[in-house]
Amino acid sequence: MDVRKLDDRLAVSPQIALDDVKAIAGLGYQTLVCNRPDGEDAGQPEFEQIAAAARAAGMETVFLPVTSATMGIEAARQFADILAASEGPVFAYCRTGTRCTMLWTISGVLAGTPKEELRDAAARNGYDMTNLLESLPG
Repeated sequence: MDVRKLDDRLAVSPQIALDDVKAIAGLGYQTLVCNRPDGEDAGQPEFEQIAAAARAAGMETVFLPVTSATMGIEAARQFADILAASEGPVFAYCRTGTRCTMLWTISGVLAGTPKEELRDAAARNGYDMTNLLESLPG
């Protein structure tokens, strides 16, 4: 499992396995978010399988699948609402972690976080948000 902590409230990851869920809960994450549509790749666990394991481990779950067509302000607002509603740290995953990081970046810009701070946090975790940040107003 490849955990990349973007800030104190959020870690992102590439696709997780069912066996990873218990370890994620053991790390103290209270909400598990899937930003990947079911059926994107053959062999990918369905969200409901992951969600059942997460619920059994005492975690809340949210399915917010994002594609290139749905990536944007509205999805980022929904992601920000999920982060705000969680009673503790959130763990989000998609195929590579990039979509989760993009949602976090856009929501950060909307909240007024300096772009440099967002860019640097993403870069420390292996995600280049430069082009995305340049495309956003503010």
